[in-house]
Amino acid sequence: MKNKTIQSMAKRVAALAMAAVCTFSLTQVPVVKAADKLGAGKYVVPITSLKSKAPIAAVNTAFNKAFGDSAEVNVDENGNMTALVENKHMVIDMMGKYHANILTVEGAEYLSYKNEQSSTTFGNPSKIENIEVPKTIKFPIKPSDSGECKFNITVDFMDHFMGGGKPKPTEVTMTLDFSKAKVDTTELKTLLQSYEQLKKEEYTEQSWNAFDAKRKEANSLLTSGKASATEVKGMIASLKDLRAKLELVQELADADYSKVDAAIASVPKDLTQYTDGTVKALQDALQAVVRGLKENEQDRVNQMAANIEVAVKGLKKKPASNNGTDNNTNNNTNNNTNNNANNNAKPNTNTGNTALDKNNLKDGTYEVPVWLWHAINNQPSMAAQSLNNTARIVVKNGVKTMYIYTKSMKLGNIEASLQELKIMGANGSYVNAKVEKRDAKGNPVCFSFTLPNTNEFLKVKVNPRVAIMGNQDIDARLRINYSALKQVSSVQVTKPSVQSSYGASNAPKTGDYSNSSAFLITMLLSAVAGVVVVYRKRQAR
Repeated sequence: MKNKTIQSMAKRVAALAMAAVCTFSLTQVPVVKAADKLGAGKYVVPITSLKSKAPIAAVNTAFNKAFGDSAEVNVDENGNMTALVENKHMVIDMMGKYHANILTVEGAEYLSYKNEQSSTTFGNPSKIENIEVPKTIKFPIKPSDSGECKFNITVDFMDHFMGGGKPKPTEVTMTLDFSKAKVDTTELKTLLQSYEQLKKEEYTEQSWNAFDAKRKEANSLLTSGKASATEVKGMIASLKDLRAKLELVQELADADYSKVDAAIASVPKDLTQYTDGTVKALQDALQAVVRGLKENEQDRVNQMAANIEVAVKGLKKKPASNNGTDNNTNNNTNNNTNNNANNNAKPNTNTGNTALDKNNLKDGTYEVPVWLWHAINNQPSMAAQSLNNTARIVVKNGVKTMYIYTKSMKLGNIEASLQELKIMGANGSYVNAKVEKRDAKGNPVCFSFTLPNTNEFLKVKVNPRVAIMGNQDIDARLRINYSALKQVSSVQVTKPSVQSSYGASNAPKTGDYSNSSAFLITMLLSAVAGVVVVYRKRQAR
């Protein structure tokens, strides 16, 4: 019997010991705080309560929403936390309505301020003054397991009521609901919105592509709604870095054209001795030269030089003719050489009485009438008044470069200048003309481009960059009167001829340029002016 009793007691002791061990073990399991689940980054965390130790119910009622409904909580790499809150004005209803404001927060940084009303005398709610108080407050927090954050503050009302006008610190408890914390994407959204005004064409292709790819990645991250704080923080840093690395095209140095110039210099003076096919290939390579490119397109410039070099090496002489024609060829060559020498000895002037061969111009500078023509109809373009009617052609080593001159013009109530000019090349694609000179306002007044051919009409695209017209390219043509081509000397090619004028008043008339067409143009100008007036009124509202 005693043995059974002893055994029963032993079992009970063992059970109690086991329970004690289990209880001890449970107390050693660490409690996981809600705040510990947050990685480094910014979060929006609900404020469930804000309580003061002040033993006045009316004070606590007003004080409960003094920091609003949520706080922006920032967690650094070491887990340290700060809270960013908006300081709200309080009205304490206690035998009258008193105006109160939080003045200081323990360890805080005050990011902005505002003016608010403040009650100065307890018992007399009408005694009010305007004071400056913090608006945005940032301060360190150390949440408890339940999200409670304790710190000291001062309130103007408490200073007057309980401190005799001196600071009266009060301990408060702010409780944050970390279980409902959301990643703060405000900064990322604001950053992306600020990039919407950036224009691709103003930056180098390589720097823009890298930036734009990261921007698209950021938008996808936001759209997913599953971004972590670490991802958002990293995305913001990457975007800012790539934005800083964007390279403006206009700030780049000019490309080096020395190889192109050397290749052009190697072109034989007399191309008549070579076969038409090989000469055509050389002319195509010469006409494909585009001036004014920047250093980011140096490879393209080098390729232009290489194409000319290949074409020069590929020149093949025409087969020798029989029946004494060799002697005639030699005689003709000698005569041509002598004639050229005599011509070179003469002044570089030509009144236009002697027709020049537009396809075989020797090196020099020439002037030729030119007008801006409608893309389809045989009449001047609406923007014809912006173009000087005398252009220049500079021939060097067989390459013809045309210079044209522009000025500002008015379309109804719109004043605009030609900002961009594109020329259709031999391959059907358009290339940008180079801006050689600008006026005091920065508007181009002289463009240059390699002539793709010597036809009467050249297809072009012009763009005055007028917002009401859509900032778009407009199809047009350059009409060139080669029959009046003349050679000149001692001119500055970036300045228009002093004897020239602007517009198309001296342009040859065609059957399609009738009074009815002029009337339609006038009507169109009036319509554009009307649109501008409406547009300006809307903008003014």
